[in-house]
Amino acid sequence: MPDLNSLESLIIASETLSFTETAERRNTVQSAVSAHIRKLETEVGKPLFERGRGQQMSLTPDGQVLVAYARRILSLTDEAVTTVKNARFRRTIKLGTTVSLAQSVLPRVLRRFSQQEPDTQIHVACDRSNALLQRLDAGEADIVMMHDQGKTPGRVFAESTPLVWVGAEGLSPAKWADVPLAFLTDGRDLRRQAFEALDRVGRAGFVAHQSPDPVGLRSFVLAGLALTVTARPVAVAPLHVFGSEHGLPPLAATVLSLYRASRYPINESDTLVQLLNEEIRS
Repeated sequence: MPDLNSLESLIIASETLSFTETAERRNTVQSAVSAHIRKLETEVGKPLFERGRGQQMSLTPDGQVLVAYARRILSLTDEAVTTVKNARFRRTIKLGTTVSLAQSVLPRVLRRFSQQEPDTQIHVACDRSNALLQRLDAGEADIVMMHDQGKTPGRVFAESTPLVWVGAEGLSPAKWADVPLAFLTDGRDLRRQAFEALDRVGRAGFVAHQSPDPVGLRSFVLAGLALTVTARPVAVAPLHVFGSEHGLPPLAATVLSLYRASRYPINESDTLVQLLNEEIRS
């Protein structure tokens, strides 16, 4: 791979068309510039300059191509150095969570965390609960918070939290003959719990909408077209919680858990873990 010193000599030589002037601008000797160009020509296997006797030096077509790439390489190098030099953060925590938790629990946690740990940057990646542990194992996440899929190594906490009915504000579920419901296409457990709860109080429900994506599901619900079932910490505005006063039965509980990668230093993530736990329990 060409070294940056040689590339810089190539760029200046392409502008001056003189190794002598290039050496002066680089505060070195002509033989050093010539060595830089010879090294590049050896690496690419082609001449970069035409240097015939009695003729002005000129770039070959291959030289023109390499100069263009050299400018890009040096520009990226400068950008990388500047970015690292000016970075505010001393460390980064990669957090994986679900879309619903990222939209509800996470904003308050991130605000509090930035106040307590201003030199730590959080990278957030969203995925389905069943894929988050795979991200943890693959090194794509340091911490994951999710609806529990059964205890596995690395679990830091597991908090039981009630499920609730949520929908758009202003709906009147008590007046409905049948309850329209919306779920994720793979949300079998929540569908089962919703219909079992309705059966216990003699109410009928039906699946009005299904979506493969949490954002799509949220759109149906906020449009006032259906209710859905979610963990209580997820039910934040503009979602509205409905309950017994609306003719809807109580639901079972679910578990929200946090897992931490074994390779990740505990002391660096303790603040984030604590804040996530507090937010889920509040």
